[in-house]
Amino acid sequence: MKKDKLIVVATPLEAEFVVQGFKCDFEKVKVASGVAFFPKSDEKHAVLTTGIGKTNSAIVLTHFFNNFFIPEEVINTGICGAYPGEGISIGHIAVAESEIYGDEGVEADRFYTLEDIAFPSLIKKDETYFNEFKIPHSKSVRLKLLKKTKLSVYGGKFITVSTTTSNPELEIKRKELFNPLCESMEGAAVCHTCYAFDVKFTEIRGVSNFVGSYAKEGWQIERAMQLTAGSVYAYIEE
Repeated sequence: MKKDKLIVVATPLEAEFVVQGFKCDFEKVKVASGVAFFPKSDEKHAVLTTGIGKTNSAIVLTHFFNNFFIPEEVINTGICGAYPGEGISIGHIAVAESEIYGDEGVEADRFYTLEDIAFPSLIKKDETYFNEFKIPHSKSVRLKLLKKTKLSVYGGKFITVSTTTSNPELEIKRKELFNPLCESMEGAAVCHTCYAFDVKFTEIRGVSNFVGSYAKEGWQIERAMQLTAGSVYAYIEE
């Protein structure tokens, strides 16, 4: 059952688009409150559905690591909302250069990050981490996708939030604080868990909408999922 790569998604619909890429039958296995899909072949990857949000992501991924296997690399994928003004648009692919907890801190006269208040989120060996986790190999991921697909692929900071950015005031505030390219509800928790277990982390997402409004006209959720799944397979192919 050992696989080199684990593809992590939040929702069953995102998993469906990824699993369609299997060129064989698969075994479906319960993992805590999530579900894993193991291909019945020598394909070197499996898929894990965690459920939405930071808590589900961390619990289910940790349970997987402790009870199944620790892969060489976790690829977190799915849809995301993009911040306008960076050139990126709906239907484009985004690669995380770092993952940032966008909510963790103190809201007072201004927003104080975990580093501002000296509360680490992770202490490991000689390194102390606060809101942000760097993804140093992200440039090579982006270059590989640009070479292997005909898609527009952007790289930048991702933030992970519990409350999505659905009004202009919050959009401006988070833009000023973190200068993010995109946001999701799981990425930092998956990245954090991988850091804790010394697992390489990659994040590839498809833009389904812009942040700043919850008006869903123009959102392209299924198209973003389809393009993202194709990008993930382009990345993992030798």
